[in-house]
Amino acid sequence: MNTQGQTLYRLDGVEIDTSRFCLKRDGEERHLRQQTFQVLVYLLEQRERLVTRDELIDYVWRDTAVTDNALEQCLAEIRKVLGDDSRHPRFIKTIPRAGYRFIAKVEEVSAAAEATPRVSQNQDESQPVNAEVSQTRVWIRKRVVALVSVAIILIAAAGTTIYLIRQRRSLQSLSTVTLPQTAGKRAVAVMFFDNQSGSADLDWLREGLADMLITDLSRSQNLTILSRQQLRTLLDRTGHQSSERIQLEEALDIAQKSKATIVIMGSFARLGEQIRIDAQLHDARDGQLLAAERLVVDQQAQILTQVDMLSIKLASHLGAADQATNSGLTSVMTNNLAAYRYYSLGVEKAQEVRNPEAIALLEKAIALDPDFAMAYARIGYTYAVSWGRLEEGKPYLEKAFKLTDRLSEKDKLNIAAWYALANQDYAAAIRSYQEIVARYPLEVEAYRGLGRVLRGENRHDEAVEILKQGLVIDPGAKDLYNSLGGVYSQLGRHDEAIAMLQRYVKLAPEEPNAHDSLGIGYQWAGSYEDAIREYQLALTLKPDFEVSVIHLANTLFQQGRYREALREFQHYIEVAHSVPERARGYNGIAQILRNKGRLDDAERAARQAVANEKTSLGAVLVTALERDNLPAAEKLKSALEKIHHTARGGRGDSRELPYYQGLFELKSGHATEAIEKFKEALQYRAPTWNVDAYEDCLANAYLELGRPDEAIAEY
Repeated sequence: MNTQGQTLYRLDGVEIDTSRFCLKRDGEERHLRQQTFQVLVYLLEQRERLVTRDELIDYVWRDTAVTDNALEQCLAEIRKVLGDDSRHPRFIKTIPRAGYRFIAKVEEVSAAAEATPRVSQNQDESQPVNAEVSQTRVWIRKRVVALVSVAIILIAAAGTTIYLIRQRRSLQSLSTVTLPQTAGKRAVAVMFFDNQSGSADLDWLREGLADMLITDLSRSQNLTILSRQQLRTLLDRTGHQSSERIQLEEALDIAQKSKATIVIMGSFARLGEQIRIDAQLHDARDGQLLAAERLVVDQQAQILTQVDMLSIKLASHLGAADQATNSGLTSVMTNNLAAYRYYSLGVEKAQEVRNPEAIALLEKAIALDPDFAMAYARIGYTYAVSWGRLEEGKPYLEKAFKLTDRLSEKDKLNIAAWYALANQDYAAAIRSYQEIVARYPLEVEAYRGLGRVLRGENRHDEAVEILKQGLVIDPGAKDLYNSLGGVYSQLGRHDEAIAMLQRYVKLAPEEPNAHDSLGIGYQWAGSYEDAIREYQLALTLKPDFEVSVIHLANTLFQQGRYREALREFQHYIEVAHSVPERARGYNGIAQILRNKGRLDDAERAARQAVANEKTSLGAVLVTALERDNLPAAEKLKSALEKIHHTARGGRGDSRELPYYQGLFELKSGHATEAIEKFKEALQYRAPTWNVDAYEDCLANAYLELGRPDEAIAEY
């Protein structure tokens, strides 16, 4: 029975009064949005059972078309107010791909029996700060942009509801993960192992042992192996909890969905100081036991060596006689179990773009094994490819090359691609990635890497095709959806971009970068409020996630909410992990101060940016032009022309230089040259990291030159 409107719930320092739509935590009132409060109360009412996502959406929003992220935002708000942690929940437990359940002990009493005076709710809605700019031409430009924006919004609004309904339907199901069926190769699915010892310090071996076997068996030319990421995707879709044992029936179902013909299951247990590891091979058609192997190691440090031997025995049962005895984990990775553990965790963090955490874990792996080639390579990759900090990444990649005897052939090709990117040799990087895709078609990471490089070379159609090929191999590869969404945004295909990025969020709802990427998609589609909600959700999941801080600051700036944007840029400078990032924050501050006519303050902020990163000279150049100081601006332009910009995994943003050259030509009275430079700038992809992407540079130039008709058409 629905008791909303008359019930008081008490739980662990929290009191929820449904009659007053009020929540108290430790005696302090906390107010939630109406829809968020409805979600919380419904979960409380139905706490004896699991509540599906669709059920919650239908109950709260009923016939209104919304994206699944509306629910995610409500849940994030609830967790924040309750002080809950989605990874170690005390109140709301997420059942992956299934739904949610309220798990805390709840005391339910009548609100009427404990009525208290009603407390008024104060609404605190921040209002945009209007920038007062004296120049008449700027006022005219804003009026033109506003008029055109209204027209665009009116056109787009008509299709919004239909679009959201279609997107929700399209996200109801995702394609399954299937292994390619190749003559002469057996398709194998290795399940996560069962921890029978009950020792929490060994829990990491559940996935760790499976990952070791996957790594070893993948080297066989006679086997096709389900990757760790693919297995996790399939388990998540069934609602499987990571701490639960995988039953044989569940394993067979996964095998059938992935087209695997053999299933490897296993368990481990601590016996005093020893650890026993058991592995069984099952026929995926009927579950028949085909073979079993057991090994006992005297101490944890011996696991890697022994697992190598175990994988050789399993390969023999699978008819994979080509499995070399000298190509195991200890020969091409490390013989230090703790180092391997840090390496595995570091790679996972790097994939989530949590770069500082990834590097810290990988550095621990190197400290334990100074010859751990792939740990060096992954640090180099994180710096040079994921972060765009080329000079910091090169030494690690060079160190990995020196340890070439500790690398597999596939690893060598990957490092060659990463090193080419660090040296801005994009043609060589493309060749390396293409060779990986040709020789190792299941290497999904290579599809993403190749797509990013092609995008940086403005070969967008090729990038789309290669990313789609990767999704054929693994339809659950979240990073490919992320990359594909970025390319679609670049092409102006915003509906397709948002659909891809929503899939990324669906596959990784607790990953801050997923929500940040969706925020970028919304931002570039002009849906600023949706973008802000996604950035805020990312920051709810990880408050110091600097990527979302800068994207939020940029979006607020683009809305003219300068005071809020300034606060976020200052926050970004505080949480930034490198000097180039701090420079980006100062650049944003300089831009705001210039727009407010505070040129002296703007120049100081711009020079602080340059002090952190020499590529930030553009901000000083713009200030010099505002002061009509052409000699100083010319020197700065010449310096900028000698700088090469970089980006994550590809060529850097090329739009900035012709933009600054165009500004200089315009100020110098060279109208034709200025127009040509601005047209050239717009041929390059937009710098999404920037506070200003210069999308309106050509229109502004037309307006400045007294050509309003052309300006309006361009706006």
